[in-house]
Amino acid sequence: MLKAVGASTTIGLAGCIADDAGDEDDQDSIDEWGDRLVSHAEEADIDWQQFEGETLVFGMNEHAFTDLMENFIPHFEELTGMDLEFQTFPEDELWQRVVLDLENQSGNFDGFFTGLWPSADYYHGEWVKDLNEYLEDPELTDQEWFAMDDFSDGIIDSLTYGEEEALVGMPFGVEAYGAIAYDEPTFDELGIDPPETYEELVEAARTIDESDETDRMGIASRASTDPLSTANWATMFRSYGAEWIDYEEREARLDSEEGVESLEVFSELMSYGPDDIGNFDWYRSNLAMGEGDVAMALHTPSAIGVWDDEQLERTEWIPPLPGPDGEQIAAPWTWSLGISEYSRNPEAAWLFIQFSISREANLLSSIRAWEGAESYGWAREGYVFDQDEWEEHGIKDSWVEAHTQGLDMVPSNPPAVPLDTPQNMDIMSEAALAMNSAVTGESSPEEALSSAASEITEYAQDIPEEYIE
Repeated sequence: MLKAVGASTTIGLAGCIADDAGDEDDQDSIDEWGDRLVSHAEEADIDWQQFEGETLVFGMNEHAFTDLMENFIPHFEELTGMDLEFQTFPEDELWQRVVLDLENQSGNFDGFFTGLWPSADYYHGEWVKDLNEYLEDPELTDQEWFAMDDFSDGIIDSLTYGEEEALVGMPFGVEAYGAIAYDEPTFDELGIDPPETYEELVEAARTIDESDETDRMGIASRASTDPLSTANWATMFRSYGAEWIDYEEREARLDSEEGVESLEVFSELMSYGPDDIGNFDWYRSNLAMGEGDVAMALHTPSAIGVWDDEQLERTEWIPPLPGPDGEQIAAPWTWSLGISEYSRNPEAAWLFIQFSISREANLLSSIRAWEGAESYGWAREGYVFDQDEWEEHGIKDSWVEAHTQGLDMVPSNPPAVPLDTPQNMDIMSEAALAMNSAVTGESSPEEALSSAASEITEYAQDIPEEYIE
């Protein structure tokens, strides 16, 4: 059975991949890549030492990107003459600390992890810098070197707000939820064909869970009460033709017939997973697949940092499935770095963002360049997959197909969840409570969504006029 990870437990992802991370061979690779990142940076026509002597503090999530980039702090400091500190927290605590810092205008963080779902709230609160200011400054940015064309227009648009088209974060990792990872040997052993519909997905999970020929349970997904735990169900929900809110009327719509049906299917699907699936966040969901406890994971292909090489080789991927009428809509996530409105060194913070999301840095974070290296990136879609290093160290073709097709299913108007409103996190918090209630059997899907609808309508009433088309 799954080994539980308590909410207060700190686990480095590197420890899940290799116990010898940081040994002599790894350090040689780190030094080699550090020199490579510095050499690449020096190709830019900017003065990296123009803020020599300054100190930067970034608020970071406990995450593969953080663990990887921490190795290269000395290289950045040598390149720039600045001091750089990561203050790293578990995800829930990071959200709280960042908001508290911004609300109090403390400026403790010059920059921080910026998640896609709360970004509109940061913009609406006037808490974050418009990065276009730095992108367009030739003293700070060599636009040819930084190669913004590598990023998809959809990803940049999703982080852009207002009539002034303010860019609030620079993406280093992109995700589409609702893809399916399946253990190919288990499917072969049980004679199961890869599912092509949600009905077939449920049947596959039931077959696996009830089989005496495998110790694996059917499937896992994040299904906790955290707002982001709705992401896989959100892909199903929208693909079933359901909507969260009516923007014009400012009313909830998630308790529609289509919404209820999607949650009925999701709840049944989760019944073929671990008994405590209602407590599963993204980490536990992926760990369940990575440790061989389940035969399928309904999730984003991007969150595979806790898997070892054996499970990666055993796994095949399927893009998000179509709903009953053939509609395919995927809920997205983008991790980016933003700069606090209250930073004392915003221009200097921009130099670190460029260094850590440069072409070479995003390529490095997208592959496993050495044993124990962690991967999370793929933001520069127009660059990473075309590099020789991807061919040597990248992930199999079905992963790329699920990842890229999933991103192609991400809509912009309206978005898959109400990303374009400051109320998004509040709305999806209520949706998460309803989803979790149905998954754990505390209430029926219809009852859960009906209860959530009244709360969500109250939040929808507060959507500012400027967000209503």
